[in-house]
Amino acid sequence: MTYPAPRILAAWLAVMAVQGSAATGAPQAQLRQTPTALMTAAAARIPPRRASDTAARFPWTRSYKGGSAERGALHRLLERLLHRAPAPVQPPGDWALWVAGLIGAGAIARRRLALMRDRNRPARKITYGLASLLLLPALHARAQDADAQARDVAKVTPFVEETLTADDNVFRISKDIDPATVIGSRSRADTYRITSFGLSADVPVSLQRFVGSLTFNSTRYQRFAALDSDGHDLRGSWLWQAGKDLRGELGLSETYSLASFAQLLITTADQLRVRREFVNGAWMVTPQWRLGAAGDRLEQRNSNAATLFNDVNVDGFEASLSRVSAAGNSIGCSARIETGHFPTLQPLGTALIDNAYRQYGAGLRLDWTLSGTSHLVARADQVSRHYDQLPQRDFNGAIGHAEFTWTPTGKLALTAIAQRDISPYEYIRSSIVLITGIGLRPTWRMTAKLELSGDLEALTRSYRADPAQALGLMGQRDDKVRSATALLAYHPTRTVTVQATLLHEERSSNVAFGDYAASVAWISARLIF
Repeated sequence: MTYPAPRILAAWLAVMAVQGSAATGAPQAQLRQTPTALMTAAAARIPPRRASDTAARFPWTRSYKGGSAERGALHRLLERLLHRAPAPVQPPGDWALWVAGLIGAGAIARRRLALMRDRNRPARKITYGLASLLLLPALHARAQDADAQARDVAKVTPFVEETLTADDNVFRISKDIDPATVIGSRSRADTYRITSFGLSADVPVSLQRFVGSLTFNSTRYQRFAALDSDGHDLRGSWLWQAGKDLRGELGLSETYSLASFAQLLITTADQLRVRREFVNGAWMVTPQWRLGAAGDRLEQRNSNAATLFNDVNVDGFEASLSRVSAAGNSIGCSARIETGHFPTLQPLGTALIDNAYRQYGAGLRLDWTLSGTSHLVARADQVSRHYDQLPQRDFNGAIGHAEFTWTPTGKLALTAIAQRDISPYEYIRSSIVLITGIGLRPTWRMTAKLELSGDLEALTRSYRADPAQALGLMGQRDDKVRSATALLAYHPTRTVTVQATLLHEERSSNVAFGDYAASVAWISARLIF
């Protein structure tokens, strides 16, 4: 199936000539067809509409009997826009424009990306450009007066972003390895760019609120072209509320990106897909007591055949009870159950190891404002993980996390972190990674347009429960990671953000060739509409 992309694009761009004048006109005026609309309809092969048509009076219930359901939906939506059919929401045409832009961009990008995986880069650029152009006319619908801006109205914000990165050790190769023997070059460095576009949405409906974002990105390396990749980042949530005492969140997120080389110790690209679904709720049983419950599911899939044993499904459920003060401070307890299932068994010599596990945890929670300038969030848990196979690698221990934020002025903030914690997400899910260390995150808002922030970390990462370790084939892997990051953000206007970032990271390890040092610098520019 193919879409008439030139006709759709021409129709889409031309419809804005009609939208501008019709948006402020009377409903009767919206049914009149201008010469521009008639010419645009002809270009898109849309038959003329008569004002007496029943479908014109009830545009959202008209059936379509085209040969293709997908093409019919897009064709039907364009037809409604071109003939100025009134939508059931105000202002007329705004939602139709955004929805049609998403449908057009998503349909064309999905169809063409599926067909052009082996095509050249110009073809890919044409597809991204076409999808972007379908969204641009909707910018016209965002023109609002001052009164509308003050109201709690729906907002849909498209954006584009370009990032240029220089990395002096792309594959995180040890200093003890000659890179020429691994990557065929004595230089570990490369420069790459990431082109991103997408949109975010914030839609309030009475007590409910729907928020989400969708980003498509294209990464291109200057030297290591084998790492070129296309990815996406999808996030959406329904912030639900029932009355004043019951509220929560239902949502999902999905990312598709290149996996980090820091944990792999290999130089083969691995596209990692991570999908998370979650739901949670909190009920103020009384003004002082809050009851909470949450459930989540994580799915991780790898593209590299050598790492398929890290594919995992993790399901969790959590319940909590907290005492809440009149000032909003809270202290309470919680319990969590988690199960992990690995579709692919891990090969270890001639044996296949099942890394499935069950994990239980319970502990205390604290969220307390100590003064007008200081805030503390802390938790402490006792965690127990049991493996279905090789029970000698079971884990039992105490973990904790504390985060103290100090804001002496409105422009300066300092956050200190101390932790002994199980990493909430690891590329290697078959092992428990116990992280012990400290961090410091200062932020300085120098002016209304300029902000400087940093991130200093000193961590020890201990890899527990590895099957080879449980069988006595190797010792426990321990890494020490030191990193420093500085970020300068500049906002010359409300719609433009420019960022420059520097990162230096060093890792030492008791595993052969597990050490590395890397310095990364990148600059990005983001434009929202």
